[in-house]
Amino acid sequence: MSPNPLSKSIASYFPFYYGWVIVTVSLVSLMVAYGIWWSFPVFYVSMLEEFGWSRAGTAAIFAIGSIVYGFGSLPAGALIDRIGPRKLLPAAAVLVAGGCLISSAAVEKWHFYVSYGGFMGIGTICMGYVPISALISNWFVQRRGKALGIALVGNVAPPLLAYPIQELISLAGWRAAYAVLAAVLLIFVVPLTGFFMRTRPRELGLEPDGGGARKSGDDRSEGRPPERAVQEVVNPQWAETAWDLPRSLKTFQFWSLTGVMFTLGIGNGAIMSHLVAMVVDLGRSREIAAFIFSLAGLTAAAGRLSGFLSDRFGREMIFTLVTFLYLASVLALIFFLNNGQTWPLYLYALSFGFGYGLGSPTLTSGAADLFIGRSFGSILGFSNIALGVGQGIGAWAGGAIFDGTGSYSWAVWMTIPFYALMCAFFWFMAPRKVRRIITPFSWR
Repeated sequence: MSPNPLSKSIASYFPFYYGWVIVTVSLVSLMVAYGIWWSFPVFYVSMLEEFGWSRAGTAAIFAIGSIVYGFGSLPAGALIDRIGPRKLLPAAAVLVAGGCLISSAAVEKWHFYVSYGGFMGIGTICMGYVPISALISNWFVQRRGKALGIALVGNVAPPLLAYPIQELISLAGWRAAYAVLAAVLLIFVVPLTGFFMRTRPRELGLEPDGGGARKSGDDRSEGRPPERAVQEVVNPQWAETAWDLPRSLKTFQFWSLTGVMFTLGIGNGAIMSHLVAMVVDLGRSREIAAFIFSLAGLTAAAGRLSGFLSDRFGREMIFTLVTFLYLASVLALIFFLNNGQTWPLYLYALSFGFGYGLGSPTLTSGAADLFIGRSFGSILGFSNIALGVGQGIGAWAGGAIFDGTGSYSWAVWMTIPFYALMCAFFWFMAPRKVRRIITPFSWR
C-alpha cells in the first residue's frame, strides 16, 4: 500500500512520532466508551428503585450485554485488521450512542436487553479493548507495554466518570443522563476517531516506535549488559511463524490465554457490576458508592501508566503482582461486608484499581509476544469472547446469589479461586519462552 499524501501531511504537523497521536485518541475514545459501559452499576440502583425488578433479572441486562460484548470480540478483531480504525471506531460510537438513546426511553426489561445487547455490547467492543490493543501493537514494539499502558488508561479510568454521572442522574434523572452520554459520543468521539486514526505506521511512511527502536541484541552482541530492558527472541521458530486464528487455535498457549480471560471475567463481573449496590445496601449513600467506584478508576489509571513494568521485569512476574492485588481487594471487600466499616472500601479501591489497571497492558503485551502479526486482532478478539462470557456469568451469578441469600458475601468469596486460576493460566501461557525481557540486572 502506498502512503497517502494527505496522511503524510497530517503526520508532519506533529513534532513527535505519530504513534503517540494514535495512543492519545485511543485513550479518549476508550474512556468515553467504557465510561458508558461501566456506568451500569450507577444506573443499576436507579433501575431497581424505579422498576422494582429482582437483582438477578436487572443484572441480566449487563450480563446479556457482556456476553454479546464477548462474542463481538472476534468480528471486532477481524474488522480492525480488515477495514481499519477510521471506519470501525466512528461506526461503533454511533452504535453505542443508539444504545444510550434506547435506554433513555426504555420502560420494559427487554428494551434494555436490546440497548445493551444489540447496541452497546457490540459498539463498545468494536471501539474497545480488542481493536485498540491490536492497533497499538502495530505502532509499537520495544515500547509496546508503555504505549498500551497509556492507551488502555481509557479502559479503566471510566469509573472516574461514575461520580459526575451520579450527579447528573441526581440533577436531571437517569434518562436524561443516557441522552447526554449519547450526545458526547456523536459530537466528540465520532469526528475525532474518523479524522486522526490510522492502521499502521507505513501508511504515513513511518516505522514502528518511530523508526528508532533498538534491536534486542545490540548490547549483548557487543558483550556488555543492556543499558535498559530489551526483548530477546528465545524461540525464533515460534516468533517467525505467521500466526493466524486457525493456527493459534491449535496451541496450548492460546487456550491458556483464553483461560486467563474467562477467569478474570467471572471475578470482575461478580464484583464490579454490583459494587454500588453492595455499598448502598450497607447504608452508605449513592455518592459515597460512586466515589469509591471513581477512586478505583483513578488508581486503575495509575496502574495502566505502570504498564512499562512488564517491559522491564517480565510479563509473568508483573501479572503475579496483579493477582495479589486482586486477592487483596477481595479480602478488603469481604471485611467491609462482614463488619460494615468504611475504611476497607478505600483499601479495596486502591488494590483492585491498581491491579485492574496494570493487568490489561501486561496481559495484552504477553499475548502480543506470542501471536503478534497481521491477524493479531482476530486472535485477541477470539480469546476475548471468554472475557465477555465470564463477565456475564459473574454479573448474573452475583445477583442470583444475593436473591438467594440476601447478601453479596458468597458472591465475593467465590472470586478467590477464579483469580488464582487466572494467574496459573498466565504462567501456562509462558510468553517468556518466546520473547524474554532482558534487563541490566538479568544479563549474564
